[in-house]
Amino acid sequence: MNLHWQTSAQLSVIHWAWCAAHYPDRLKSGSSEIRSAAVVLDELADEFKLTRDKFWELLLTLACVTDGASDLAKRLSARLGGSSATLPVRVTGAVQQCRMHFDDLFPKFAAEIPLRSGPMRQLWEGCGPGLLRLIERQTGQDVVVEDASVVLVQPVLGGFGYAHLSGNRIHLEALLTHSAPELPESLRIAWLLSQLDLDRPEYSEQINANRLRSVAGLAMLPPLLCAGEELDLCRFSPELLAKAIELWFCPTLGLDAATASSVTNIWWETYQGSRPVWRVALTGLDRLLPTT
Repeated sequence: MNLHWQTSAQLSVIHWAWCAAHYPDRLKSGSSEIRSAAVVLDELADEFKLTRDKFWELLLTLACVTDGASDLAKRLSARLGGSSATLPVRVTGAVQQCRMHFDDLFPKFAAEIPLRSGPMRQLWEGCGPGLLRLIERQTGQDVVVEDASVVLVQPVLGGFGYAHLSGNRIHLEALLTHSAPELPESLRIAWLLSQLDLDRPEYSEQINANRLRSVAGLAMLPPLLCAGEELDLCRFSPELLAKAIELWFCPTLGLDAATASSVTNIWWETYQGSRPVWRVALTGLDRLLPTT
């Protein structure tokens, strides 16, 4: 896989706002005023008549390909439309407010983020390509994209990352240490990258688009942990699977981490016993997960 490593101040701001709106109690730092600014942006989802997940997915996708708050707001409004002519102005104001608080909270971001990039790349280059090859062997499919971007952002949730399925891009927090020794960050990067091709019709046409992120995230965990075990990076177990689900913020359609781990582990054991094509396996996992 050919990876393009980048950093992005604007994506860092939107990522931080996303985390503040969704996981305020798990933020490593920040005040109630800062979190309130993120909530203002979060509430604009209703103005676009979108679910929160879809609204933030598009915000995160556009954040690293636009230049500033105004450009982001214009691109977002052009993509989605809206009921009010003032909506782009309100989005711009909300993003600028978040950027102001972000700059206050992380004044050394511009100087520090390049220093974080080097160790992350070295970590990946040591075992990442091997992990992806083993994942492909586990799934029996050519599921890894040939080309992808990795955008590093300011850490705020201890390493959280996001797979942009529609853009062959992942972003993740640039940690300087592993958030958990038993789950090194190289595993998290490989997990995110391994999901990027699963929006192809070959894999996704039988899965509701609103469920695809959950199905993709859960499906790629067992082959990843098996690959990690082969490289002596981890030891596969239901307990480690549950920890990865929780630590990596894997969406689970409302299941707690232990239950999601149990369902996924049963599915993986069935898959290993029968070895259907990966498309069929993904559809099977989707049927095991709860409807919402």
